[in-house]
Amino acid sequence: MADMEKAPLRQQTIQALSQLPADQRQAASERLYQALWALPQWQAAQTIATTLSSAIELNTQPIIARAQAEGKTVAVPQTLPHRQMAFRPLTADTTLVTTKFGLQEPQDGPVIAPADFDLIVVPGLKFATTGERLGFGGGYYDRYLPQTTGYKVALALPAQQAVRPTWPVEAFDVLLDAVLNG
Repeated sequence: MADMEKAPLRQQTIQALSQLPADQRQAASERLYQALWALPQWQAAQTIATTLSSAIELNTQPIIARAQAEGKTVAVPQTLPHRQMAFRPLTADTTLVTTKFGLQEPQDGPVIAPADFDLIVVPGLKFATTGERLGFGGGYYDRYLPQTTGYKVALALPAQQAVRPTWPVEAFDVLLDAVLNG
């Protein structure tokens, strides 16, 4: 039932993101990167999880480049059966393949244990200031986040921001430690 209520909000948010003018997106993205890099949790982190973003999402490439330049280990997810994920380090040698969802995923390298992440940049469609998140509907992060103690942060473009959740929040939803607004 709850997923039926979330579907229209997901569609609206995807539409709003796709219609965000390029200059506004760029300015908001830049503010988000700076806010992330200013976090003490970012500065202290040695091992970071993020995604290889899709076209409508905040571009994670600058986050990856900055982390690697600072000598941090950056890992990105590989989807597995039963809506599970494994994060593997992203290096110059990583083999990436494009999935049926059109996303790039690593195919090789060691799996980093959930407990080993210091900071996780959590993707999603909508983020409440209070830490609730509306994901893309796959449930991958709902299954993964409870396994990690890393600092969970979301970077919300203007179309992704909510003061409080306007969607059903499930008992299993893991609250984010911070939602940065661009």
